[in-house]
Amino acid sequence: MNKYVMVIVLMLGLTSCSEKNEHYYLTHPEALLSAVKACPVQQSQGLTCSQLSELANRLNILAYQLQYSPQGFGVKILSLQQTLSSQALEIEKNAANAELKASMALNQKDLADRLAVVKWLESPKS
Repeated sequence: MNKYVMVIVLMLGLTSCSEKNEHYYLTHPEALLSAVKACPVQQSQGLTCSQLSELANRLNILAYQLQYSPQGFGVKILSLQQTLSSQALEIEKNAANAELKASMALNQKDLADRLAVVKWLESPKS
């Protein structure tokens, strides 16, 4: 399981070097806030104003969920990790299942978003 998480993190890290994309803003919420505020005047490098607003809204919703129920938020993270693990095993058995791959990609994105919010709000740096 940890191997899969590390592979996902590594892939996201490698793709974030080129421009300020969604992953960059997930890991730098202050930059996201600045980009949303400056959006009507100055266009972001990689995302449109509507994409920035959608990302900021998604992070705000997740931040509220974390503050409202930290344990529930953690349970959801653990559940996503277990689901991703079982999906990876299923994909090994049946690599042609496109629906399962799409579901796994959505779960990976949801997990990455939730972990970014935890890092943002619960790390000693913040």
